[in-house]
Amino acid sequence: MSVQLEVRPEIANKLTALAKAKGVSVDDLLDDVLSDLQPVEISEPSLEEFESDMDSLAEGLEQLPAGSQGTYSREDIYADHD
Repeated sequence: MSVQLEVRPEIANKLTALAKAKGVSVDDLLDDVLSDLQPVEISEPSLEEFESDMDSLAEGLEQLPAGSQGTYSREDIYADHD
């Protein structure tokens, strides 16, 4: 499979210079760098993990005034300074 990447000219220049200094082609340089990368596994959290994360985010919110509708004026947000 062939992939074409567009990189900024300054990055291309750095890659070319580094490859030349190492005595390899840019393709070989990138192959060497990329072969060391480990795949990243992305998994969905379990319901328990999600609920735990949400509980952690909500800690301390009990102290908010009751009945807050979530609409705030500029004065509410910047009450302590201009």
